[in-house]
Amino acid sequence: DIGYAKLAFLPAHVGLYSSFVPPLVYAMMGSSRDIAIGPVAVVSLLLGTLLQEEIDPVKSPYEYSRLAFTATFFAGITQAMLGFFRLGFIIEFLSHAAIVGFMAGAAVTIALQQLKGFLGIKKFTKKSDIISVMESVWGNVHHGWNYQTILIGASFLAFLLTTKYIAKKNKKLFWVSAIAPLISVVISTFCVYITRADKQGVAIVKDIKQGINPPSFHLIYWSGPYLAKGFRIGVVAGMVALTEAIAIGRTFAAMKDYQIDGNKEMVALGTMNIVGSMTSCYVATGDLSHDQRSITWLAAKQQYPMLLWQL
Repeated sequence: DIGYAKLAFLPAHVGLYSSFVPPLVYAMMGSSRDIAIGPVAVVSLLLGTLLQEEIDPVKSPYEYSRLAFTATFFAGITQAMLGFFRLGFIIEFLSHAAIVGFMAGAAVTIALQQLKGFLGIKKFTKKSDIISVMESVWGNVHHGWNYQTILIGASFLAFLLTTKYIAKKNKKLFWVSAIAPLISVVISTFCVYITRADKQGVAIVKDIKQGINPPSFHLIYWSGPYLAKGFRIGVVAGMVALTEAIAIGRTFAAMKDYQIDGNKEMVALGTMNIVGSMTSCYVATGDLSHDQRSITWLAAKQQYPMLLWQL
């Protein structure tokens, strides 16, 4: 969640806030029994890209956060209204091919954006297409890459892939892959601390604000030029977030043989984002990266070779 907040150019604590309130609201209103709610990579990346076109997150972090909360509010309104007017049948038009294509496209886009952090590049393109990203990567090859960051990133990427391979080879060792991300965070934090790698240009999260979600109702733009911009960004982010949540929810429902109510899902997702926008959260939805592990494990358990191949 901290990493996702960074993708959206928001403070780390906002990512943690967004993993607290929305799941509570969804648990009371949603119809899926398995979906994991919180910030997600695709929406965070989309939100960050659209918001920074309007406000510079470095020069004006306060105004940027206000616009993020405004967009979250209208994302929730968009989702809730679709459910209120009983337009849940729209999700039936999401074919399996469209869902797989969405997941694949999201994976490629996120992977490209991770090159900034993996290579330690500070001045990176604001665009997300492959040509702009690769131009930015190779344009920084001589002076922009941080080799300490690359060493740390490559080492732990190899560690994560190795544990994933072990878990696939021996299903009883699935827990090795499950705890690998946490082990990576702990060990890498310790290594950076004892070597003072942050003094050599390795980016760290630094201090994280303590406490539970403060109210943010007063921070939402209710008038002015940013109201329309927040509405536009919110509608786009809300629809993408809805697509991801429904895709995951339908996958779980099909595998466990139960039905999800499209209208109820839309209202639940919309309500949690409306409440979230007033409690210092940004757009939350069903998290593909969290649920992917559960889907893979369930597919293996119930012997769905075709689905495993697609995953």
